[in-house]
Amino acid sequence: MRLSSISSVKQGMKASYRKNALIKKIKRQKVHLLLLIPFITFIMIFKYVPMFGALLAFREFSFRTPFGGKWVGFTYFESFFSSPDFTIVMRNTIVISSLNLVFSTIAAILFAILICEVRNLVFKKLVQTVSYLPHFISWVVVAGMAMTIFSIDELAPVNSVLLHMNILDKPINFLGEEQNFWPLVTGLNVWKNVGWNSIIYIAAITSIDKQMYESAMMDGASKFKQITSITLPTILPTIVLLFTFGLGYILNAGLDQQLFLQNPMNIRHSEVLDTYVLKYGLQQAAYSYGAAVGLFKSVAGLVLIVLCNYFCRKFLKMGIF
Repeated sequence: MRLSSISSVKQGMKASYRKNALIKKIKRQKVHLLLLIPFITFIMIFKYVPMFGALLAFREFSFRTPFGGKWVGFTYFESFFSSPDFTIVMRNTIVISSLNLVFSTIAAILFAILICEVRNLVFKKLVQTVSYLPHFISWVVVAGMAMTIFSIDELAPVNSVLLHMNILDKPINFLGEEQNFWPLVTGLNVWKNVGWNSIIYIAAITSIDKQMYESAMMDGASKFKQITSITLPTILPTIVLLFTFGLGYILNAGLDQQLFLQNPMNIRHSEVLDTYVLKYGLQQAAYSYGAAVGLFKSVAGLVLIVLCNYFCRKFLKMGIF
């Protein structure tokens, strides 16, 4: 009895100590916690509250009872999977997203490595600033620029240069031929986001201990050897982290760029899940069908993140959780 009472007293003292430590930590960081309130509120309102709308994917929508209609189970999911558009839409979405993810990651890493090798600070900041600007340009503007630059007109910049260099005999309709859409939209995505995506990689590279490079130089390592043996292995956790998060958005090929560059001639290569949901879920008022497709995207993204993290932990011994 005496041992049990002593043990309970010790547990009570530990609980009291943890409680007091927590209160002290909250008081010490109260300013930071207050600053978090707007962000937590934003996430709750725009991220968690809309999750209630996921029920619409399992119910028959009606304007009288928007979220309380007839329960139909997986009917809308089955309709989407059996639709003749499913294969085309999924192919386009996965291909475009994969190309964007791979080439954007490679371009951002290369750009970050190159910019960190620049010694002239004025030129370095100028290049960084210029590289960030396209990220803030609307896709409406970018699509308009692309339509002008890649127009089939002989006076259009790209066709004009290719014709004058005798590479082409006649102008190419870049936006009208299906096989040209994937590389075109990938190139525009890389150009638009390479500077912005490189920010984290630049920060990771600048945090590397300079003594490692000095030791490598004393051992006679070339610049290429320093990059492959020091820079890339050191920033590998950052690459894995960003790639894993990017893989979770593999079914988000983008709405704006596909919608603005899409036309009847390239639609078989430009129709993705986002534009599909817009056309069928909103424009045709098939809200339950659109909610089912959107929920499928979210679940598939979560599964991909978990699988990617599992394989990274198994083979690379690192992951995000």
